[in-house]
Amino acid sequence: MSHITSAFKDAVHDSQACFRRLLTAMSEPGRVVELDRCHGFGEMMPATSQVLLAMADNSTPLWLSAHLQQDAAAVENIHFHTGASTSAVESNAAFAVISQQDLQQMEQQALSFNEGDEEYPDRSTTVIIETDSVDSGASFVLSGPGIKDHTQVQLGSLPAWLQVRLCEQAEQFPLGLDFIFVSGQQAVAIPRSTSVEVAPCM
Repeated sequence: MSHITSAFKDAVHDSQACFRRLLTAMSEPGRVVELDRCHGFGEMMPATSQVLLAMADNSTPLWLSAHLQQDAAAVENIHFHTGASTSAVESNAAFAVISQQDLQQMEQQALSFNEGDEEYPDRSTTVIIETDSVDSGASFVLSGPGIKDHTQVQLGSLPAWLQVRLCEQAEQFPLGLDFIFVSGQQAVAIPRSTSVEVAPCM
């Protein structure tokens, strides 16, 4: 039984629109952008599906967390609409997607994504994390390129190890992971060049 569903109505125009919004998110860390051009594949959030539609192709090694790997609708639609392989190992993945269900059960040592090297730091993995909110929950102060002084962002219910990982990120620059947090149709990026601190409690 096929699980193929529709993607972008206008493949070129919608893909370009999503790509521009993602560029905005990456160049202005902490800014929430709306990705509203199609529904999600299977149980995958709409924003996650649109990030992959805009940025993945048949040369993109893609890693999916366990819940998504078992989601036939998500996997079939990714293969059909992008051509990307979903069988990449963590250390080889250009993109990785962690579902909200899997995130709460994972531990930091279980992840071994590519953080780039001194010669090719840009070959690191971009990690897409599905969370329950990008306007409430764990709060962080961001600073660095693309941010005037500082900005604050909330990223929902994140496990403690991931909060620590985000705060340690800038120490490795230019190495490290680029993160895109998604919730529903919304996305917010924290590139590896961004300094992250847990926001003080008021």
